[in-house]
Amino acid sequence: MAGADTGDAVPMPRQTLLQEWQDHWRVGVAAFLALSFSLGSYMAATSMFILPLEKAFGWSRSDIAFAHNAGLLSAFLSPFFGRLIDRVGARRIMLVGSVLFALAFFGLGAMNGSLLLFYFLFAMIFVSGLATSGITCSRVVSEVFVHSRGFSLAAARSGMALSGAFLPAILYLVITHLGWRAGYMVEGMMVLLIVWPAIYFWIGRSGTRRDPQAARPLPTAVAPVRWGQLLREPKIWVLCLGASLGYAPASALMSQLQPLLIDKSINPASAATLVGLAGVASFVGAIVTGSLVDRFWAPGVALIFACGSAAGCMLFAGNATMTGPVAAGAIMLIGLGLGAEIDVVAYMVARYFGVTSFSTIYGLTVFFLTFSGSLSSWLLGSAYDRFGNYDLALSVMAGAFLAAGLAYLMLGRYPSRPVE
Repeated sequence: MAGADTGDAVPMPRQTLLQEWQDHWRVGVAAFLALSFSLGSYMAATSMFILPLEKAFGWSRSDIAFAHNAGLLSAFLSPFFGRLIDRVGARRIMLVGSVLFALAFFGLGAMNGSLLLFYFLFAMIFVSGLATSGITCSRVVSEVFVHSRGFSLAAARSGMALSGAFLPAILYLVITHLGWRAGYMVEGMMVLLIVWPAIYFWIGRSGTRRDPQAARPLPTAVAPVRWGQLLREPKIWVLCLGASLGYAPASALMSQLQPLLIDKSINPASAATLVGLAGVASFVGAIVTGSLVDRFWAPGVALIFACGSAAGCMLFAGNATMTGPVAAGAIMLIGLGLGAEIDVVAYMVARYFGVTSFSTIYGLTVFFLTFSGSLSSWLLGSAYDRFGNYDLALSVMAGAFLAAGLAYLMLGRYPSRPVE
């Protein structure tokens, strides 16, 4: 599948990037908006609801964090979901899924204190959230952007980072002045009023396989590679391992970041602002990484950013109390690595294995990263309940980031010819 391991990425002509965006900017912007209000963006802001839910219903942090285990359901579904996208296209799935995603937020805003209902609605969020996740959005971008694929994936996925920068502060204000129910309602309305129209009007009506705005035709539909052949490819498993080791600590940390900062003696309002800083760093990390992987070996780029994330975790673990600047530095290091992780996995799927089975392979990586991310969020909440702080867990996270970077190196050199 991957072909002979010779040859590296070559610099792309600047006019190629500009021409591709002139031809396909509608697809890129629609993917950007979908990811801006996706499941990943909500995960960056979910810690805003922890303290209000504790106060409203008396739930413990581990009770609330356990809801993230609903991600295990979406994890198991991700490879099959990706297979469906490879066969029928993305547009219809994105339209239906975004409506269900919004309805789940409305349900959270109306819940009455039942943990069972809370867990059910989180399961609905995780499953319907697949429709506007990287499985679909990275696929539609990878189909039309070839020479500038790394940058274009980063530009689209930077929507998640930008949302992570501003959404926590917005929700903090909404929750402070209007209550946590209004916070969930605002989430749902943004999906319905922004994401759904962008998908409907700007993503091709047959799953982006024919874009009337494009100067060149999109790839002809080709049957995806069979499951047996995919599962026998060692590099797919290496990529899944790296993705899970890199995403799990980042996901867990973002799910508990505001309480963690408060425990480090940062006041609640400043903590909300610092949570937003992680989104800014993630945006910068995604754009920088996307530009670098179009020119340099992607696993090497990923390792450098993974080392930064590990250093950020150790800054948190090594300080019982923190000043704002030190906390900001740690968050910047982790956020830069998170942005790199978001972009580099999708790029490597397309670069090593091509677009024909992109969503199937990417869905397989999502299975591992969602499984590990959901479990790690619960484990982090449980670690706090048991030890009264996050320090031991943060040290483990640093090791996971380093292991992820080393795993990517095992992918080796790119195929001799770019796989499309």
